[in-house]
Amino acid sequence: MNRRSRWAIALTCAILAAQDTSARAQWDFPMGMGMWGWGGWGVGTVEGDLAQGMGVFAMGAGVYNKKTAVADSINADTVMRWNQYVHEAQMNANRLRGQRTAQARERNNRLNEAAQKRLRENPEPRDIFQGSALNVALDEINDPRVYVKALQAAKVKIGGETIRNIPFQYAAAAITISIDELVSGHMPASLKTAEFEAEREAIKDLDRQIKEQIADDKDPDPATVKKLLAAIYAAEGKVAKTYARNSRERNAADRYLRALHGLTAMLKTPAIDLILAGVEKRPEATLGELLNFMRSFNLRFGPATTPRQREIYTSLLPRLVTLRDQVAPALASSAAPKGSETAAEDFFSGISYDDLEKKAPKP
Repeated sequence: MNRRSRWAIALTCAILAAQDTSARAQWDFPMGMGMWGWGGWGVGTVEGDLAQGMGVFAMGAGVYNKKTAVADSINADTVMRWNQYVHEAQMNANRLRGQRTAQARERNNRLNEAAQKRLRENPEPRDIFQGSALNVALDEINDPRVYVKALQAAKVKIGGETIRNIPFQYAAAAITISIDELVSGHMPASLKTAEFEAEREAIKDLDRQIKEQIADDKDPDPATVKKLLAAIYAAEGKVAKTYARNSRERNAADRYLRALHGLTAMLKTPAIDLILAGVEKRPEATLGELLNFMRSFNLRFGPATTPRQREIYTSLLPRLVTLRDQVAPALASSAAPKGSETAAEDFFSGISYDDLEKKAPKP
């Protein structure tokens, strides 16, 4: 196993199974990209199986002291279901955005379906420059059923200078939808008691506010996110005082709140300029590396506002479409995996409250 693969496995494991107290993670994001940034995401390697969006969570989470043996504890099924969970959340966010657009502009959902068909099959220049057409192709490529196959096929070189000039946009909508589904869906009985009514209502109200804020592709208000985080901390503190450690009620509440805490931490937009440091010096960078980078840091294509950005989008779209068409048969022949209401809880269950606090400190 080469050094890069060991580091990639260790990163995933540090997030999935941060349980070895004798090898605590050191939370320190190295200057430039270090091992976790641009240089850490390869093509056709173990990195291709990293969980979607977890690069965001891993920023600041150094794992220099993690034992390589921790790699044995990776639960591939958990990672697969998490990837499917985030992918479905993004699809849901796309549908909601499309419905808003149709209702506001046309008041006709049929026109929205026609718009989606246009974006996929015959995009207009404005569709390309807004990033919409590229994101339609990206969503199909990112489908967990064909993602690894797509990475292995995406060997065409596009160059680091091109990547540096792409106007990336953080996909906060998918994370926000995930939070909303967690808040409005399954909640353990131990948090439904009258004693936790104030915390429940505060979290629900702030979740509603954030969901409204992401309309029209806007980012959540950091002040509201901070309030949500404070409400989660309040619930965590009350759980610790109310239920005995390792009791069924405590374990169920902790599992739920860890997921909510972890997802809320991911609402913070990553420092994209820092992540991309030095990429322009890599003329050999490939389309597959770009896709894996975007997936790892939960990024999408934002609007192109300069002539150079529009030039990049014009040349990048055909390459994305070609790759999408290459994996289309495999996608069409694969049944969609069943979603899981507990995917987020499963994924964050191995992360301690200490590590969550280091990533998202108490306001």
